[in-house]
Amino acid sequence: MTVRVTTLKGADAGAYYVEQLPNYYLQSGEPRGVWLGDGAPMLGLAGEIADDDFLALMAGMDPQRPDRHLGRRYDDKSARGYDVTASAPKSVSILFALGDDDVRRDVLDAHDAAVTALAGWIERHAHTRYRIGGEVAVVDAEGIVAAMFRQHTSRALDPQLHTHLVIANRVKSPDGRWLALDARTIKKDQRALSAIYHAGLRAELTQRLGVRWHQPENGIAEIADVPEALILEFSARTAEMRRRLDEKLDRFADSMGRDPTPRERWRLEREAAVDSRPRKSKSVDAAQLHDDWRDQARAIGMEPSQVIEDAVDRVFLREPIDPDLDDLIADWAVGAITEQQSSWRPAELVREVAALCPTETAAEAETIVRWADNLADRVAAERCVDISKPIPSGALLRRDGRPVSESAIDRALTTQAILDQEHGLIVWADHRFRHDGRDQPAAATYSEVPLTAPQADAAAAVAGRSDLVLVVGPAGTGKTTALAPAVAHLRANGRPVFGVAPSAAAADVLSDGTGIVADTLDKLLIEHRLDRPPDHRYDLPAGATVIVDEAGMVSTTKLTELAILADTRGWRVALVGDPMQFSAVGRGGMFGLIVDTFGAIELDRVHRFEHEWEREASLRLRRGDVEVAEIYDQHGRLHGGTVEQMERASVARWWEIRQEGKRELLVTPTNEATERLNVRCQRLRIRAGEVDPDGRSIGVGPYRIHVGDEIATRQNDRRLHTDRKDMVRNRAIWTVDTIHPDGSLSATGKHGSVHLPARYVNEHVELAYARTVMASQGRNVHGGLLFADSPMDVRTTYVALSRGSGTNEAFFAVVGEQTALDFLVQSMSADWIDLPATSRQAELNDTAPHRPGLLDGPVLRKLIGDRQAILAQLDSADSFLRRLPATQRELERDIAGARLTIANAEAEYRRAEAVIDAHDRPLHRRKHEADLNAARRELARQPEIARRAEVAIEAAEQELARLATQGARSKATLNRRPELESIIAEIDGRLTHDRRVRTRIARLEGPAAVIDTLGPRPRDVQTAQEWDQEAGRVHQHRAAFATPDDVGPRRSRPDRSPAVAQPVPNIEPPSIGL
Repeated sequence: MTVRVTTLKGADAGAYYVEQLPNYYLQSGEPRGVWLGDGAPMLGLAGEIADDDFLALMAGMDPQRPDRHLGRRYDDKSARGYDVTASAPKSVSILFALGDDDVRRDVLDAHDAAVTALAGWIERHAHTRYRIGGEVAVVDAEGIVAAMFRQHTSRALDPQLHTHLVIANRVKSPDGRWLALDARTIKKDQRALSAIYHAGLRAELTQRLGVRWHQPENGIAEIADVPEALILEFSARTAEMRRRLDEKLDRFADSMGRDPTPRERWRLEREAAVDSRPRKSKSVDAAQLHDDWRDQARAIGMEPSQVIEDAVDRVFLREPIDPDLDDLIADWAVGAITEQQSSWRPAELVREVAALCPTETAAEAETIVRWADNLADRVAAERCVDISKPIPSGALLRRDGRPVSESAIDRALTTQAILDQEHGLIVWADHRFRHDGRDQPAAATYSEVPLTAPQADAAAAVAGRSDLVLVVGPAGTGKTTALAPAVAHLRANGRPVFGVAPSAAAADVLSDGTGIVADTLDKLLIEHRLDRPPDHRYDLPAGATVIVDEAGMVSTTKLTELAILADTRGWRVALVGDPMQFSAVGRGGMFGLIVDTFGAIELDRVHRFEHEWEREASLRLRRGDVEVAEIYDQHGRLHGGTVEQMERASVARWWEIRQEGKRELLVTPTNEATERLNVRCQRLRIRAGEVDPDGRSIGVGPYRIHVGDEIATRQNDRRLHTDRKDMVRNRAIWTVDTIHPDGSLSATGKHGSVHLPARYVNEHVELAYARTVMASQGRNVHGGLLFADSPMDVRTTYVALSRGSGTNEAFFAVVGEQTALDFLVQSMSADWIDLPATSRQAELNDTAPHRPGLLDGPVLRKLIGDRQAILAQLDSADSFLRRLPATQRELERDIAGARLTIANAEAEYRRAEAVIDAHDRPLHRRKHEADLNAARRELARQPEIARRAEVAIEAAEQELARLATQGARSKATLNRRPELESIIAEIDGRLTHDRRVRTRIARLEGPAAVIDTLGPRPRDVQTAQEWDQEAGRVHQHRAAFATPDDVGPRRSRPDRSPAVAQPVPNIEPPSIGL
């Protein structure tokens, strides 16, 4: 038993509690119900509930002023309130049923105290919503209004102590208005509410009656000293009552042509409960109930007084809460939640803390609940990392310290260790993608059937040389068909390959479909954890390829362990799966995050389904497109009715498909429904003479197994082998051949015959006609049939409705006016899968996953500029130093020539002076007039010639000095060549990795800009590889220089473009200290 929350809608939402709720104990003076919550006195409500007040409240009216609406008027679809039903463990109800007045009073008081403490917790965390400045604000509610209706029996009149805590959908807001309760928290926190109630109940009963408890499972525990046989006895009638109720509902629908109204259904429930009682007397007053319960206990050999004596006063030292245990409980709580979830809300921490409250604690329930709340707050502050959106400066805050702009369910916590582990896997994948090994297109030639282009790509990649390969295969897209030729190619080329999967059944499917040797991932990891060397089957050499099928179901911890092991051993890894189907049990989702981050080869053509419409519809179902539900309805795939009707109809359809000689699969979300369907299927086979009910049989859990039955083994056991030397696998299907006197049995399955010992049979065998949806992932049959009588999410729905190639049908147990279409839409609107903390953080902060190695435009421009500047500087220094000697010699010749010119000018000057001295006399002037004129001209000309030569010498000497300085700088630059070439290599590495990432993006996602430039990716292998490389360059150039989509040449095939795109003009060269 647990706490369940039900939304109450419609005009009759409150009628059940005042008209039809059983009131066997009113004659003893108990009130019908009592008011709780700080909001009740605000409406003049206190103490015992008056019917009119309750009905007015549920109608949205002020009970004291029936003409005044509390907020907006309700319509027929409005939520009027929420029924939080808290049910005590069956052993507690047995104490109440068999105990004397004092024991009963203590049990009732303990239960009431636990429910009251639960209501207090809900109230302290209650919110409402209204607009502030045009934005929706989530603010603290000023108290709830709740009606507490305590009940003592189940509908089948078995002892079942429970309380309906009906919370009205009206709370007082800080501004004084009555507004709707923000019920998202109580709906999401049902497990937390359950843990809070049960922790408080245990502490109260330990304090009052000194009972001992079994260790809690999922926060719930039974009293240790109440016999299991008695618990089973007082639970048996519910199934019979349910069967009778379904029969009555079916008869009503058949005779009236419609479903019963809520009031009519309540009457039928009461009739079914009375009819299911074994006594001739149908009296249901309180005294008679207790007499009947005591007689029922005696009928199985248990004296009620002895049962009570054995159960109470067993704890002599009743301990209060021990604060010294807080740190230990905090450690356990963090350990427990990190095994299950990647991130969590604060209420989920409260759930873990409350569940870990020591069972010997004796205290009041309210004390326990406040202790759990406070310790959870400590754990959040001291041991968790908040990954919610940062609180804006100056934001208006609620009591929980969060801004009113944040939804009450959007607070998210994790641990640094989880973030580090997830980041480590992203880094691991990025490192592996840096080695972009070539694919092997020839792998496709090993296929026995034609492959689609994505299948051929997947085969080529898995058979290739890349260190990491990602393949996404939605249901029915031929994942195994793509893997088979890859495995064949690897083997043909002498390259070891090994397959693993999360379960033995999935490994079996992988092995059957591809011929690969496969086992569970756990087995591979365990073999390499042991002190001894791994068995030769798991001792894979370096370079081996490990194919991980159903990779979406691998937990983060196991994927991390595999990543480390693969790096250590030098293995290639191919992760193959579908992140839109089931994830790991516990913390997972990393396959999806890695795919989102790096991209994957996606098989996009569905082959499984015979009907064309179903191929596209299944992909829409996978995406959660609720509009596709109508298509399934239009094709007659959805059926709705009562539980009984749908169980019968689904089993009848299962039988019909079997009789046609076709493979079928009947699935359901819960183990309880699986048991009921298995029993129905077995009955059909018995009636058909396929199973012998008269021979030896054996009781196993809820089943009686006969020769001819189909059974499933539910635990891997490597010590048990078939006659073909295959181990017994979890979820393997067998047909029973012989049931031996010692309780063992012999059976035959796909891998041969086996003898299952009695102990294994008793603990790990069940009927196999129906199974849970999770157990069906990876299966492929003709007819897939889904029965559901409880909520599902989109992944459960998609997996269940994608198993059958010929038909996939759903049989939904609907209530009231709900239709099968409504049921499917509701299921498709929910997604319960665990997201990595990194993904949740990105979701809350509105950021996209970052692709490691992918550089943004400014960084790319700077790197390209840096690279070209360094290369230009080295080229310039090289060229300069090569030209320098000749230039220096030429300048020195110029200087020598200029000096000779000066000497000649000086000589000419002296000769001219001598001519003038000799002839510039009176008797000689006329005779030597020509010589004197020439001499005078030289005297005027030669100094200018000398001056010019001196200027030339000075210029040449300055140039020589400049060249010497530049030569020294050039030599210094060339002396740094190793350092500069290292910088270039680093830049080239970053640009190359960026280009490889962009090549993957272009190949897997086909950006419009790239296709606009290059055209679609060719199918010819060689040309496609050239296209890939060119596409990476185009994508990089566009990112670096913001090239518009319509710019650039259009080529029918790739040309040989430069390795790095040329920069646009006016890019500033970097300062790199040359």
